[in-house]
Amino acid sequence: MRLGLYSVRARRDVVAARQFIAERGYSSTPSDIRRARQDLIESRARFGRVTSSRDFYVTSECRDLLFHVQEHCYTLAQLRKMLGSLHLRFIGFLLEPHVLHAYRMRFPADRSLTDLDSWSAFEAEFPETFAGMYRFWVQKPVA
Repeated sequence: MRLGLYSVRARRDVVAARQFIAERGYSSTPSDIRRARQDLIESRARFGRVTSSRDFYVTSECRDLLFHVQEHCYTLAQLRKMLGSLHLRFIGFLLEPHVLHAYRMRFPADRSLTDLDSWSAFEAEFPETFAGMYRFWVQKPVA
């Protein structure tokens, strides 16, 4: 099964932008989204990663990015715990070849590329690794 979950580290800028929006009381109406975008752009030093996202400039996508009613973000430790409690085996991440190569160079002992503790250390060094989300495969072990 292929899954996708948001990363706490990778979404930290989105979370900060959402706080900014909530503090100012913007709603998810098109006019408030436009005003919130303008304020975020003017605070570019704080929200540069958010304002450089393609989703930021399309009202419906910005609503999903910054005004979503409910979104959950996870750490790799939480992911490991969830998979264990569900008796699922982690098979691996879907990542660009250059990211996998960098990981292999940093953690050569993890030949299967499935050590979530090592991936957590890698993500700590390179927080944008999972900028979209953790996209990965799991499998229910055959009894």
